Amino acid sequence: MAATCDVCGKGPGFGHNISHSHRRTNRR
Repeated sequence: MAATCDVCGKGPGFGHNISHSHRRTNRR
């Protein structure tokens, strides 16, 4: 359940839904 690198998914066309629990989920 380790979060991916910060640069991962930060590109165009990709977003991240981070919760208060620091849960990063890749959302297109």
